Amino acid sequence: MSEELRELRLSKKLPAREMVSVVKEIYPKYDKTMQSKCERGSEYGIRIRQDAMEALYAKFEPEKLLKEKKKKVDGHKLKCRISCRLPDEIYAELQRFIREDGYKTMQDWLTHTVEKYVQRKQRAEERKVQK
Repeated sequence: MSEELRELRLSKKLPAREMVSVVKEIYPKYDKTMQSKCERGSEYGIRIRQDAMEALYAKFEPEKLLKEKKKKVDGHKLKCRISCRLPDEIYAELQRFIREDGYKTMQDWLTHTVEKYVQRKQRAEERKVQK
């Protein structure tokens, strides 16, 4: 993080006082001395806070924030997800049974199980509507 702060200042050729004024809006006691210490965080054992760094990027390098947000996009083809937590014994038995039934992955079994459940509920709804 301290390297990021220093890199931003040097790459944009920003005076420290401009950066300090941005951070000061969030943290009023932030000053040039603190800026210097944050830039040399490994020597002083301190870091600039993430929200302050984001404010600096928003002001001086907004395209970096856009790149970071794009990176967080999930690359999965199937976007929706379900999960649950199980005791170790039940999970081990479930895995054994799933393998015995011929499923290669938990994903395969879970998808099949959910699809069957949804189809069953849809058929039940259709029967109610027909009556």
